[in-house]
Amino acid sequence: MSEEDSVLITLGAPFYRWDNRLFIEDQTISGLHAWADHFHRVVAASICLAEKPPAGWSDAAEAGIAAPRIEIVELPDGYDRATFRKTRDAVAAQFLEIMRRVTYRLFAIGGWLGDWGVLGADTARKHGIPHGIWFDRVESQVMLESAGPGLKDRLKGRVKWAVGAWNERRVLKGADLALLHGRTVYDRFAPLTRNPQIVEDIHLTEADRISAEDLAQKQADALGGPLRLVYAGRATAMKGPLDWVEVLAGLSARGIDWQADWLGDGDMLAAMQARAGERGVADRITFHGFVSDRPTVLAALRRAHALLFCHLTDESPRILIESLHAGTPLVGYRDPFARDLVNEQEAGRLVTRGQIDALTDALAALDADRAVLADLIGRAAASARHLTREQVFAHRCEIIKQNLKRDPVEDHNG
Repeated sequence: MSEEDSVLITLGAPFYRWDNRLFIEDQTISGLHAWADHFHRVVAASICLAEKPPAGWSDAAEAGIAAPRIEIVELPDGYDRATFRKTRDAVAAQFLEIMRRVTYRLFAIGGWLGDWGVLGADTARKHGIPHGIWFDRVESQVMLESAGPGLKDRLKGRVKWAVGAWNERRVLKGADLALLHGRTVYDRFAPLTRNPQIVEDIHLTEADRISAEDLAQKQADALGGPLRLVYAGRATAMKGPLDWVEVLAGLSARGIDWQADWLGDGDMLAAMQARAGERGVADRITFHGFVSDRPTVLAALRRAHALLFCHLTDESPRILIESLHAGTPLVGYRDPFARDLVNEQEAGRLVTRGQIDALTDALAALDADRAVLADLIGRAAASARHLTREQVFAHRCEIIKQNLKRDPVEDHNG
């Protein structure tokens, strides 16, 4: 690692400034330390809100996030329309100053109006500065699928989708490098950019993988008793939470004994709980709400016989990899990301997106043949061994260093 290696990254999760302290999302903190393992200096920029932080955000100083190794740039809330108009030029100038003193520049893209990642990419392109962008999911599709059921909400969703998709295409066309998280996102965006690279994002280490002893016990336990199912993530439309409840109701209708856990909060959690009550399965589902303690989440994954997921949009969620580390097979809706993970060791069952009955059939078949279920648990534990925090960040950082020029071309617009 060279002394002069430095990188600018924009982040999706906001910072919070409260009681004269800076708070950063726990997973973001993990990522910043991982970036700092590969660059002499990391400059990380995101919106900073003057509010009490929610659960899952920690004091940055106490977590070891400090200059000069990790420089934090607190940006105004660009998603507030008036704030964006007032501060756009100043933020663009701030980005330009930073880009001229770092080695590499990388922007996370959200796509909606006021997204500073889009402005950063636009500024780099305007001044001929080599830069990369990165996508965790197809944001425009999320905007469309997350719209409410009413006509006004659907029209608003279509507008947001159109703006998001236009921004996606524009930044993909102009970028020197596109880091695309997982096969699903890669397949959607690779044709739109000249240098697409597939990357993964995971914050577990090899030490977090289920032990051989615990795996053997889990396989033995899976041979009898209720079918134990789990999901960990936000209860939002893109996760298909109502489909998830319907699958469980379908299992009950077939006389199958099961227990399920949903770990995560979200705007559809109340709707999930109401649907579970309507379908007569509320007593079998534990809705944990937001769980910030990672060992608690890992323990829930390790207890489960299968991860039941109903993702309705194109994304590459980390929970699938975390589930495999826990020796928990993947049973859910098919997309390229899930397909690649399952195909590695045949560690799950996938059905066409939206096919609730087919997903219920897949789980019912596993309940009926517990030896097959126990075998899938072993296959899950043997999967994704190359996907650890150390390996995926090393891979990502090497791609950046190999594919982004170290110095900007002569600036004719400065």
